[in-house]
Amino acid sequence: MVRRVLLLLAMVPLLVAACSPLGRATPTVTPAVVPTPTPFPVLPIVTPTPPPPSLVPPTPTPSAPGAGTATDGNTYVVQPGDTLYSIAVRFGVSLEALIEANGIEDPNRLQAGQVLVIPR
Repeated sequence: MVRRVLLLLAMVPLLVAACSPLGRATPTVTPAVVPTPTPFPVLPIVTPTPPPPSLVPPTPTPSAPGAGTATDGNTYVVQPGDTLYSIAVRFGVSLEALIEANGIEDPNRLQAGQVLVIPR
C-alpha cells in the first residue's frame, strides 16, 4: 500500500508536466491578410446645358439668291446638320410655330438650302 502511494506520488509530477503547455510548442494563429480592393475613381457626370434662346445670337449664314438672311428675322436658309428644333431654339420660336409658318408636313424631311420663314 505504501508502495502504491509512493508510486502515485512519483507519477503526479510526470502527469503535471505532461499536461502543462510549458514544454510544448503552441501553434500561433496569424490573421489572414485580406487585400482591400482599390476603389475606382469617381468621375463627375457632366451634362452640357444649352444656353437659353435669349442668349444665343442668330448666326448669319449665306442665303440663297432672293432669300433673306438669318439676321433680318424673316427667313433662314437651312444649313447641313440643321434640324427644325435647332432652328426654332436659335431664333427663340416654338417648333410648332416654325412648322406652321412654313407649311411643313414632315418635320424629318428638312434639306440644306431650303428657305424657312421665321415667324415673329
